[in-house]
Amino acid sequence: MAVSSVSKIDEEILPVKLVIPSTIVAACLLIALYNFELTFTRNLDFVLATSFSWITLSMLYLLPKRWLFQSRSVYLSAFHIVLSLVLIFITPINSAVIYMWAPLLFMSDYYYQVRGLWLSASLLFIVLLTSNWYQLPVFDRNAILTIIFQFVVIVTASFIISKMTFGDRSERRKLDSQYVEAEYEHDRLLSLINTMADAVIATDQQGKITTYNAAALDLLNTNKTLINSPIEDILKLTDANGEPIKLMQLASKTQFLERRTDISMPVSDSDNINLDISISRIAPSMLKSEQQGFTFLLRDITERKSLEEERDLFISEVSHELRTPITISEGDMSMAVLLAGKPKPDVAQIKASIKKAHEQVVYLGDMVNDLSALSRAQLENKGMEVVSFKITDVIDELMQTYRPQAEAKGLYFKTDVTPNIPAITTSKLYFKEIMQNFITNAIKYTKKGGVVIKAQSVDRDNVMLSVIDTGAGIARSEQNKVYQKFWRSEDPYTRSTSGTGLGLFITAKLAHRLGGYLMLESEIKKGSTFSIVLPVMAFREVDRGSVAKNEVANLFN
Repeated sequence: MAVSSVSKIDEEILPVKLVIPSTIVAACLLIALYNFELTFTRNLDFVLATSFSWITLSMLYLLPKRWLFQSRSVYLSAFHIVLSLVLIFITPINSAVIYMWAPLLFMSDYYYQVRGLWLSASLLFIVLLTSNWYQLPVFDRNAILTIIFQFVVIVTASFIISKMTFGDRSERRKLDSQYVEAEYEHDRLLSLINTMADAVIATDQQGKITTYNAAALDLLNTNKTLINSPIEDILKLTDANGEPIKLMQLASKTQFLERRTDISMPVSDSDNINLDISISRIAPSMLKSEQQGFTFLLRDITERKSLEEERDLFISEVSHELRTPITISEGDMSMAVLLAGKPKPDVAQIKASIKKAHEQVVYLGDMVNDLSALSRAQLENKGMEVVSFKITDVIDELMQTYRPQAEAKGLYFKTDVTPNIPAITTSKLYFKEIMQNFITNAIKYTKKGGVVIKAQSVDRDNVMLSVIDTGAGIARSEQNKVYQKFWRSEDPYTRSTSGTGLGLFITAKLAHRLGGYLMLESEIKKGSTFSIVLPVMAFREVDRGSVAKNEVANLFN
């Protein structure tokens, strides 16, 4: 964290746009002095080599982590060495180039405080002595006074600039500490935002994105950077009526916090993501104008919206389905009461009315049972009672229960079970409900012929059970609708048969809960085959407690 902070401070103290141009100007000035014969040396190669080294050294500032010069002490030392060579061997004494040492003193003082200042100042004094000794024919008292004067001026100027820029060293250390702490808090806040499941996007006052988290990229299904992108180019939104929404216009009207749950984001021609968007304005009274902006919290509520719509539709459909039998039974009972109140009541008519009302009450009872079964089937995260049982035992029980109904319609009712079919471990209750729905539908919609229950092994881990009938059949165009709730076929014969339209919908839910899947083969006027493929061990992690309990119980039986 500290390295990141220092690197940002370096960029502020020594910006590239200042370092490189200054160095290039100094190198050009050195060559110009040579051309005007104002340099001490007349060796052109040496002047060019030094100038080129100077420029190259500044260009390294552009490379990532300064390439070889990752340590600022090495980088700063290299500048000291090059400038020392220039002052001793190229420029004459008393040249204005000597004052280029002031920035080096300034940087040494900033980065290394007293130690850096004394090292740079000591090297300056040595360079002044050496250049005077090397260039002057006589090294006398005047030369020493000149050296002292130049040294004092340069060091004093550097110290004053440093003091004016950063204050004293204690204030500078405090500033550095605060900067590092601010960077730490900033990074910690970014880490916290990135752990959020909801998308977070922050923008400036003009709507350009300044910060975002990983969830925002996931919501937008992109891995491109969003920084400095206009948010309205990234988020194309519409309202409940499909009209485009200008997000920044909405944000500009926000005083403190606004929430909208009626906004969608199209992701294709036929698909939208429903969003819950909270817009908050960064308090303008606390920050500079360029630091103002907005924060957008976006949550995908497509699934919740879908569930709400499905719930409303289900309530509407159930209400409609319940209203009809209640109305009919109420009318029949009223008719029975009316007939019974006559001086000479017609007993036959009264019985017929009561019978019709009873049929509607039975129908209501079946619907309530179906709704109860549906409620159980939709409890995905609730454990079910799991036992191990033989499939043949359940089939025999179902045969005894439904054979009278089949025989009453003149239908045959048979089984076809392959030998050595394994026992299965699952919910016996759910399994029976699935098979009962298959069987009752087969008997209900079959006029002649009959029904066959077939059981076979698919492989060592799965079994398949089928109920085959010779009934009305289902049109190919309707076969993908049979598992929808309250769906009834358009076939006149099917329509003439009573039913809640929930049986196969519940069957599909129960099959999913047991880890199985359903198959359907049907042809109009030739019959249908409804099948379920079930795993032999048809339970989930949430059901393991029930499995363990039954295994322990079996030890003592």
